[in-house]
Amino acid sequence: MNSSYQDCVPVRYKEIHFINESFVMRAMWAMVRGFLSEKIRNRVYFHSKVEELLDFFPPSVLPVEYGGEVQDISMETWLRKANKEHEANTMKGQPNYY
Repeated sequence: MNSSYQDCVPVRYKEIHFINESFVMRAMWAMVRGFLSEKIRNRVYFHSKVEELLDFFPPSVLPVEYGGEVQDISMETWLRKANKEHEANTMKGQPNYY
């Protein structure tokens, strides 16, 4: 299992952070960590307090609810903006249908 996941899945993790994890998550981590390489195990962090994230990330990239400066944006507003961009940038004059 170790080599099949770590060597075959084309993903490179620099760090993995869990915030206010549940008891179930801790139990699952205790079972899974034995199958992972030490390199991956050392890249997983558990934070019991949101403020601990500021030791790893600058406030400019964290949302306000996690002690950062980034304001929330509604999905509806974001989709409208993305659709306008999509309509304005057609490929070879063909309309975009998504």
